[in-house]
Amino acid sequence: MVKFDKEVGWELLCPARGLAVTAQVENLDSYSPDIVVVGAGGCGLVAALAAARKGARVLVLEKTDKPGGGTVFSSRSIRAAGTKLQRAKGIEDDGAAYARDILDRNRALSDAGLTQRLAQGSGELVDWLADAAQIDFDVGTRLFGHSRRRSHTWKGDLTIVDFLVQAVGRQKNIRILFSMPVLCLATDEHGAVTGVETPSGVIEGRKVILATGGFGASPEFLARYIPKAVDIPFPGHFGSTGDGLGMGMAVGAATENLGAFQPFPTYIAPFACEVSPDVAVLGGILVDQRGRRFVNESQFPGGLGAKMLELPGKHAYEIFDERIFELNRVGLDHVATTGALEKAESAGALAQKLGLDPEGLEGTVREYNHAVATGKDAFGRILQSPLQPPFYGVKVWVALYHTQGGLKVNTDAQVLRRDGTVIPNLYAGGGAASGISGPGPEGYLPGNGLLASLGLGKIAGEHAARSIGA
Repeated sequence: MVKFDKEVGWELLCPARGLAVTAQVENLDSYSPDIVVVGAGGCGLVAALAAARKGARVLVLEKTDKPGGGTVFSSRSIRAAGTKLQRAKGIEDDGAAYARDILDRNRALSDAGLTQRLAQGSGELVDWLADAAQIDFDVGTRLFGHSRRRSHTWKGDLTIVDFLVQAVGRQKNIRILFSMPVLCLATDEHGAVTGVETPSGVIEGRKVILATGGFGASPEFLARYIPKAVDIPFPGHFGSTGDGLGMGMAVGAATENLGAFQPFPTYIAPFACEVSPDVAVLGGILVDQRGRRFVNESQFPGGLGAKMLELPGKHAYEIFDERIFELNRVGLDHVATTGALEKAESAGALAQKLGLDPEGLEGTVREYNHAVATGKDAFGRILQSPLQPPFYGVKVWVALYHTQGGLKVNTDAQVLRRDGTVIPNLYAGGGAASGISGPGPEGYLPGNGLLASLGLGKIAGEHAARSIGA
């Protein structure tokens, strides 16, 4: 769909361009949408739901045969500040504090206005999801880099996509067509978006929302914008090929922070599984081939993943003890079944099993335990508990979980041209839009991806519906 030519740059291959009439698309019948949403992941489903609840007629086009996109790989937790549930539990938090956490992590390099809008709206988003998608939230206890308890979780096996699909199914004014790729955007002579072009022809829409995900599955986009991530595992959705990014660029959209991504540092590549972030949070350490630490592990995942990208082979070894194993037994038992997890009664013996320098790992554990007495180590990490035998270790790789840059949008999720003006009728959210993690891999704060996906989806859907008078 998108190719790069070194002479002309990125261009969209769109054989349907130029069609002047709306095609009769199979299964569409006489349904005439106000809003066309491209992509049925978390962003697209929220956008459709938000617009429909305002009275708009919505058509969602999904190129694969099922909903979900990259959102199906996200954690079952949404970060939000100032929710009804937080207040009921006596947790003092607000959008301003959330925005500060995001900007502190990315060194104030994300768009301040967009960051503030998403953080300020996060509490309303979760309260809205509790109602619209009938989710019974609870507030988790772990901070994961945040200054307040704002991880909103739920019980059971349902994912956020499951809840959203059920909610969309309850709306009579939403239609979804699967296996229906969008080739490009249809525009008029003034550059305003008038709909989308598909293999079956043009589908007109008064507004179009691009919710196609990022470009982690596109070797071409990665080679151009995140070359250091080209040869690392991408366990994300196969459909994340940058379709929305390419379509937006083809109609003159500005882009921002295309080098931003989440590098997940504890992925076990041969077995396509991961070590839980809890292991590092509770005191686990990462070492290189010499058995030496190289980073403050509490900078999980962005800062830690960024440092791993500089190591030979872009892999490291996660080391922890029995206390941490027992606290994470469910997930680590699964890792153990792969045969990747090693156990030994001493750090030196563990190093031999992992193929590391025994003296290096023994010295690292001694230094770590000595630093516990002072409460802080040389990397600036706050330490609480020493590592005690028996020890566990596993080889881990840094993986690309999702890209965080994309089309530049304003605080209403409208796509902007390079001169800062709005492309009429075009919105973007989630991985198709520039997120709030800044320009590189270190600015990602846990929750940034879902906040940009669900938050921008709600903003885009509601703004689009209001603008057509729905």
